[in-house]
Amino acid sequence: MDGKIAVIGLGTIGSMILWRTSLRTEGVVGFEQFHPASDNTAVGGDTRMFRMAYREGAEYSALLAESEKLWKELSSISGQTVLDQNNGAITIGTDHGDYVEQFTKSASQTEIPFDRLAHDRLEQTYPQHRLLPSDIGFFDPRGGLLRTDLAVLSAIEQAKINGATVHSSAQIERIIPHETYVEIEVDGKRLSFEKVVIAAGAWSQNLIPERYSKWLKSGRILLTWYASRNPKEFSADTFPAFMRDSEGLHMWGAPAIDGSTVKLGGIVPPQEILRISEMDRDLSPEEIDRCNKAVEEFLPGLFPTCVRSKAYPDLYSMDNNPALQE
Repeated sequence: MDGKIAVIGLGTIGSMILWRTSLRTEGVVGFEQFHPASDNTAVGGDTRMFRMAYREGAEYSALLAESEKLWKELSSISGQTVLDQNNGAITIGTDHGDYVEQFTKSASQTEIPFDRLAHDRLEQTYPQHRLLPSDIGFFDPRGGLLRTDLAVLSAIEQAKINGATVHSSAQIERIIPHETYVEIEVDGKRLSFEKVVIAAGAWSQNLIPERYSKWLKSGRILLTWYASRNPKEFSADTFPAFMRDSEGLHMWGAPAIDGSTVKLGGIVPPQEILRISEMDRDLSPEEIDRCNKAVEEFLPGLFPTCVRSKAYPDLYSMDNNPALQE
């Protein structure tokens, strides 16, 4: 055998699998077709919002609590602030609307603390957001901001310290399962492992058997960045990561970690893509214009001209619920 466990894809999920597996198993080998923390995959875009109060369902509560614990552990052993919870996170939505009702139901079924913010209090506390008359908010004190690049790099570094091996620019051509082991073809070579974990995001569809891949779909996620008129108003200390769903507008965003530009997403919904290799990484003029108009209307402290944008690929199940197949 060339190793015990091979992890294919070292992005959002694969880097964490590599780290945790390396703690209890020798012979762990990671393969990344680009380079760790590459901007070519779903992990790109600098940051992600972390939420404990989760509209998607109370059943995620235990998973989120475990994730919070592991993010803190990774931050502690690496010396990097992977998860920043200093300023929490906020959710904005239409009072009595579907999103708010689902959020309230889900959060109330758990022991996770959150504060309901009436319209006036929300407006006073977070004046960066231009609110609609029906908007209310929720503050999640255990929410925060994940530094995706630091998370991936820190997890891989810890895995290496634990004895794992990492191969970058490694193109996996084929996976060949046998009764007692698995072969992978990589860069013209065949390597054998006891087990193989496929965690390559949207690129996984080229490797997963059709009986599984038919239940999956690849999506094109659009991220944009906007310069702030007063950077202090949009720093991580004053402008928490947020999720907003009000009167037909869906938007989420992160504070300016570079001291200037705010990241926004969700304004243009993810679009299904049939071939990941053919996905357009650039936003169209129409997509940029839609984002600019939303910024002009709802975030007046930002210049309504996109200064940076990119599309990122991700993988979804058909019903958008998590799936783990062994």
